[in-house]
Amino acid sequence: MMNWGTLVPEGLGALRRQQDLGLAAAVRYFNDAAVPGLGALWFPAPLVWSVLAVSLAEDAGRSALPIGNAIEALAMLQCAKESNPRLRGSRKLQNVEDVSFKNLSRRGVYVVQPFRMGMVQPLVALGFVHGSRYGAFRLAGAGQRMLNLPEVSRWRQALSAWVKGAKPGKDLAGLSPLAALPQSVCKLIKARTLEGAGADDQAAARRRALVQLGKGPSASALKSEEPLPGLTIEHWRDLRAGAALVELRDLGLEVLRGVEDVLRKRADDALKPRIAPDEMPETVLARVSVLRARVEENLPRLESVGETDSLRYAQDCLNAPRDVILRLAERDGSVICLRDGQLMPGPAAGDLRPDHASVNGDMITPAAQAEEFAPQLYRLRNLHCLMEELVGRPNPASPDFPSRRASL
Repeated sequence: MMNWGTLVPEGLGALRRQQDLGLAAAVRYFNDAAVPGLGALWFPAPLVWSVLAVSLAEDAGRSALPIGNAIEALAMLQCAKESNPRLRGSRKLQNVEDVSFKNLSRRGVYVVQPFRMGMVQPLVALGFVHGSRYGAFRLAGAGQRMLNLPEVSRWRQALSAWVKGAKPGKDLAGLSPLAALPQSVCKLIKARTLEGAGADDQAAARRRALVQLGKGPSASALKSEEPLPGLTIEHWRDLRAGAALVELRDLGLEVLRGVEDVLRKRADDALKPRIAPDEMPETVLARVSVLRARVEENLPRLESVGETDSLRYAQDCLNAPRDVILRLAERDGSVICLRDGQLMPGPAAGDLRPDHASVNGDMITPAAQAEEFAPQLYRLRNLHCLMEELVGRPNPASPDFPSRRASL
């Protein structure tokens, strides 16, 4: 499922991740309208790893993809095996002893979805690179300024030697995801996040307005048609509509989970795991009723923006219960599918296991949402986490991370 641009946790099935009800484009639209340019950025280290990777790739005349993966894997290998949202590859890297660039850049050595994948948008939006594909990125002005910082320059020299065959030295310890970045690096990233390309940068203005709020907006605040101080009417409309869409998308998925439970029970009872929409039990119809009621309540939010995919989905959910279930199954087709008028398991249903853990198809949410932030728009909290760390305070997503006393 696509949920505001997060990467899926390591090890989850790829097909199940695509259960987005055909709303991926709408989610991306509202995602970037809410917090433009942030991508999967919630702590700054992956941005630095990527700038270094692009720089080394330019010198070598090769793609930045394997270099970015190798740098990130090397950074992870410097950390003790512990539970921390900054760490990935605990299983993949468990028995890796060869830390050479040749080995760590091999396909399959590191995780399928590294932090690098979530850096494509912020690298471009914050002015660190030019291009649209990670493998073809070229350094931009802000990226070159980062490389000119003394600490980053030393890291680049050490990594360049590593790429050419040298062993990684202790001077690369600062690239660990559990190490605090130098103030000079944090100042640059903070400036690019808040100021962007200058006074006319509307994306930066939206990020800046959210940061100036301190926290929020919360789900309760978004019920009001009046924007919070500092936010424009247009930005507020986008925030309210985006939160409404994600809530309605999740309620639609809850209906399908109810159908999945019914099919699983039939399989447990040695019956064929299929059912006609007209035979759906009350437990599923009750979920449809909740969905329809929330659509009626939230439709004005979507209409105020006019994004067509979200409006089409909302209209589908206002039909008769039987038709709502049919349309949801047609939109899904991965976990639940419709065949010959019957609802049955799709190709991603697996063994119809009852564990319905929430799956995010874009990036990892670093921690449970605080009440101050609307849970549908977790980029709001990600921006807050990033800025807290950039100014030297503990990152709320990883409170044990070392903070700096000096304010930037």
